[in-house]
Amino acid sequence: MATLAQDIRFALRTFRKSPLFVMVAVVSLALGIGANTAIFSLIDQVLLRLLPVKSPEQLVLLWGRGQHYGSNNGQNKLSYPMYADFRDHNEAFSGMFARWDTEFSLSADGKSERVSGELVSGTYFPVLGVGAALGRVFTPEDDKTVGGHPYVVLSYRYWLTRFGGDRKVVGKKIIVNGFPLTIIGVSQAGFDGLDPTRSQQIRIPLMMKPQMDALGFYTLEGRRGRWVNVFGRLKPGVTLPQAKASLQPFFHQMLNMEVTEKEFAKAAPETKQAFLRMWMDVLPAATGRSGLRQQFSTALLVLMGVVAVVLLIACANVANLLLARATARQKEIAVRIALGASRWRIVSQLLVESLMLSIAGGALGILIAIWMNRALISFMPAGTGTLNISTAPDWRILGFAFAVSVVTGLLFGLIPALQAARPDVAPTLKDQAGAISGGVSGRLRKALVVLQVTLSLLLLIGAGLFLRSLSNLRDLDPGFQTKNLLTFGVDPPLSGYKPAQTKAFYRRLKEGLEALPGVDSASLAIVPVLEGNEWDSTVTVESYKAKPGEYVNPHMNYVSPDYFKSLQVPMLLGRDFRASDEEGASKVAIINERFAKEYFGGTDAIGKRLGMGGDPGTKIDITVVGVVRDSKYEGMRDEVPIELIIPYGQIPFSLGMSVYVRTARDPQAMFGAIRLLISDMDSNLPIIDMKTLESQLENSLLTERLVASLSVAFGILATLLAAIGLYGVMAYSVAQRTREIGIRMALGAMSGNVFWMVIKESLLLVGLGVVTGLGLAWVMTGYVKSQLYGVTPNDPMTIVLSTLGIALVALASAYLPARRAVRIDPIRALRWE
Repeated sequence: MATLAQDIRFALRTFRKSPLFVMVAVVSLALGIGANTAIFSLIDQVLLRLLPVKSPEQLVLLWGRGQHYGSNNGQNKLSYPMYADFRDHNEAFSGMFARWDTEFSLSADGKSERVSGELVSGTYFPVLGVGAALGRVFTPEDDKTVGGHPYVVLSYRYWLTRFGGDRKVVGKKIIVNGFPLTIIGVSQAGFDGLDPTRSQQIRIPLMMKPQMDALGFYTLEGRRGRWVNVFGRLKPGVTLPQAKASLQPFFHQMLNMEVTEKEFAKAAPETKQAFLRMWMDVLPAATGRSGLRQQFSTALLVLMGVVAVVLLIACANVANLLLARATARQKEIAVRIALGASRWRIVSQLLVESLMLSIAGGALGILIAIWMNRALISFMPAGTGTLNISTAPDWRILGFAFAVSVVTGLLFGLIPALQAARPDVAPTLKDQAGAISGGVSGRLRKALVVLQVTLSLLLLIGAGLFLRSLSNLRDLDPGFQTKNLLTFGVDPPLSGYKPAQTKAFYRRLKEGLEALPGVDSASLAIVPVLEGNEWDSTVTVESYKAKPGEYVNPHMNYVSPDYFKSLQVPMLLGRDFRASDEEGASKVAIINERFAKEYFGGTDAIGKRLGMGGDPGTKIDITVVGVVRDSKYEGMRDEVPIELIIPYGQIPFSLGMSVYVRTARDPQAMFGAIRLLISDMDSNLPIIDMKTLESQLENSLLTERLVASLSVAFGILATLLAAIGLYGVMAYSVAQRTREIGIRMALGAMSGNVFWMVIKESLLLVGLGVVTGLGLAWVMTGYVKSQLYGVTPNDPMTIVLSTLGIALVALASAYLPARRAVRIDPIRALRWE
C-alpha cells in the first residue's frame, strides 16, 4: 500500500508538469467510456435487468404455439379458461397468475385522465412475492366472484405522483371506465410491473373484466379468444425443459376437448388438424415483457458495438500519447534503472499513471453518460404510462464504468509501459536522442494510427449506411399526405359510454370539427396509421378459391366517411363510405389495390362480394364498393399490406378511435380550438396524444433516427480522434527526423520534396488503414443488414464517400507537420541532437 501511495503521489507530480497531455488523454477516454456507459445503461434497463420480485429466475411465461382457432390480442397470450385449467392442474409450478395490460380512464377529485394498468388474477402479487406499502394487495380470495371485487391497487409511483403520497387514500372511491372502485392498497416501492421500461399505474382484479371492458370481445368464459399473459413460478429443482415437457399431455387434452365444442362446428378438417398440432412453449420471464425491448433491442446492440469501437480508438489515441510521452521521459527512466530500479517497478509505476488517467476519464465519462442518456431517452416513445428508464447511474452502472475504466487503463497502458521500461541505458544517459523513441516504439505508434484509421472508416461506413437508410425511409411515399394533417385519440367507451352513445358522440365530433374555421375535413379510424398497430381477420372471398391450408387474412380498419378524403388517399374505383352505411343497411367494404390484385386478378373489383370468417359456409354478405390506392399501415419500413376497410357504422361494437383533421393552415394552430370543442362536448373525456401526422411519421422512424444520429455522431468523433492520433505521429516523426530533413535541405532538397515526403508517409499509413477497414467492413456490415432499408451492406457510394472523407481528414492532419518540416532551418537542424 505504501508503494501504491508513493506511485500515486509521483504520478500526480508528473501530471502537473504535463497538463495538456492529461487533459487530452482524460477527455479522449471520457468520451469513449461515457458513450459505452450510456448505451450499457439502456441495455441494462431494457434488456438485462431482472424484475424486482422474489426469485425472478424462477418465473416463466406460457405461450401456445401453432395454428390457433379464434382471435388473438397479441403475442404470448392464452384464453382465461386455459389459464385456470393450468393453474389447477400442473406439476411444474408452485404458483401461476394471469394478467391483461390495457389502459383505463380514471376520474378522481374532479380530474379525469388516461392511465396504464393491468387486470390481474388474485394470485398476481402472491406469486411475484410483492407486498403492500399501504393497505393490502390482491389475494386468491379476489378470484372468487365475477364482478364481485370492485377494488383497485395503486402502484407506489402513481400513488406519489397522483395522490401526493396521501396515506388516507385507502378506502377512497374512484371512477375507472365509468365504474366505481375502492382503493384498497398501494403496492410496495420499487415494483412497477412486469415491463421493466414502463410503470403500470393501477391494477384491478381480472374478475372485474365485464365491468372494465364494456365491449366484452374477450371474456372470462370464452376459449376462442386469447388475451391474457400466463406466468408461472417453477417449483424448486424443476428446469425449463422439464416444465415444458410436463405441460404437453394436459395441453393436448384441452385441445382435444376444445375441438369438440360448438365453435368448431363449421371448421374445416384441415383447420382442426392444424389446431390439434399446437404445443405449449415455456419461455424464461426473469426480465419480464417489454414492448421497448422488442423495438430497440437490435438497435441498442448495434450501438453498443459502435461505442466499443469508439473506445478502442480512444485507447489507441492515448497509447500513442503515452508512447510520445515516454520519449520525453527516457532519461528519467534510464536513470532510475541505472540506480537499481527493476523494470517491473518501472512498469507498475507507469501502469498506475495509466489507471489514474482512465479512472479520471471514467469519472468524467459518468457525467457524459448522464447527459447522453437524457438525450437518448428523448428518442423513446412516451406513451400513456410513465417511462421507467432512469438517467441516474446506480451501482450496476457505476460498477460497469469502473470496470471499463480499469480494463481501458490496462489496455492502453500496458504496451507503452513495457516499451518505455526497456531503454538502452548507456546511450540514453549520454543524451543520445531516440534511444527508445525509434525502432519498435515508432512502429507501434504507426500501427496504432493504422488501427484508428481502420476503425474510423468502419464507423463512417456504418454511419453512412444508417443515414442513407433513414433518408430512404423518409423519402418513401406513405400513400397519403401528411402535411396539414393532425391526429389525436378519444375513447368514450373507457369513460362509460354505451355503443349507441359512442357512435352518436363520434357523429357530433366529426360535425363539430368540420365546422371549425380552417378545417377542410375530419374523420375517424379504429386503427391509427404508422403507430405499429395491426388488426387482421380471416375473410372468405366469393370468387377466390383458397389453396389447402391458405387463409385470407387482410389487415383491417374501420373508418368513418371522409377518411380517405382527410388522408388524401386517392379513390381509384367506386365510392367512399356514406353516412347511410350504418347497421341495418347493406354491408359494404373498400379494399386497397393489393387486395384487388391478389384476390380479383386485377379485374374490376366493384360489386365483388366477401364474408367475415374463413370456415366453410361463411356468409358472403359484404359488397366491395370502392378501391383505394395502396398506403402504409403499421410503419414506413413495413410493406403495404392487403387491406380491407369496413365502415365504422356497420360494426356491432364501439371502440376508442383516432381522429384525423385536415387543415388549411398549420395544424398545430388548431390544437387549442379542438381541445376547447371536445371539452365543451365532455369535459371529463381525455384527449390522447394530439400531434401532427408529420411528427407521427418521424415517431414511426424512432429506431432508425436513434441509430443514424448516434452512429454519425460517434463516427465523426472517432474520425477526429484518429486525426489527432495521425497528427501526433507525424509531428513526432518530423521532430525525430529534424537532422535528416536539415541535411536534405542543406544538400539542395526542394521544399516541395520535403513537404511530399511527410504527406506520403501519412498517406501510406492511411492507405493501410483504409485497405484493412474496407476488408473489415465487407465482413462486419452484413451483421447490421436488418437495420438497413433500400441500401446494400456494401453500398459503393457510401464506401467511396467514407473513404474520401477519411482521406481528406488525414491530409488535413498531416498538413501542419508537413509545413513545419518545410520551415526547418538547415543550420539549426544540423546542430540538433
